Amino acid sequence: PSRSAPLPLPMATPTTPPPPTPAPSAPAAPPAPAGEQHRERSPSSPRTAASSPAPPPPPAPAPSGGSGELAAARRRLVAAEGRRKAAAELEGRVLQVHCALRHAELRLAARAETLGRLGAGVAQAQLALAAQGQRLQKGLRRRSRLRSAPLLAAARALRSCVPWAAPRSRRSAACRLPAAPRSPA
Repeated sequence: PSRSAPLPLPMATPTTPPPPTPAPSAPAAPPAPAGEQHRERSPSSPRTAASSPAPPPPPAPAPSGGSGELAAARRRLVAAEGRRKAAAELEGRVLQVHCALRHAELRLAARAETLGRLGAGVAQAQLALAAQGQRLQKGLRRRSRLRSAPLLAAARALRSCVPWAAPRSRRSAACRLPAAPRSPA
């Protein structure tokens, strides 16, 4: 149901009529409680600023003199203080979330950098392993030839360099040293 004007909340029992207000050129709405002001300002309200304002509600009788105004001002002050505290709390929470997101982003960047370094190291290791594997395969292919003949030739050549070695001559098979005796098994 749509309302033409917000209903004022009863504040206290009326004892005296409200003080007369001068008639301004533009009609001004009387101060309303904090909840009513919030409802009037909301964009979902059926009234807009461009439409003609509704006639002000009948003035609610106020309590005796300044005490009623003081109580209303106190209520408005308490409501404003509550809104200020809520806004400060929300601002603090937003700051906490911002800091948490920033720290998470920094941790993520550090992990990404570490993973990048690790990936680069793995790539270098794979290249080195492939090169080493090729060298090993070439070495195995070269070593497949028998090298015993060159080794024996080198050993025989060195035998002549040793001063206590027998002079090199062609000896017959009879002059050779006998084979080592075999142990009886």
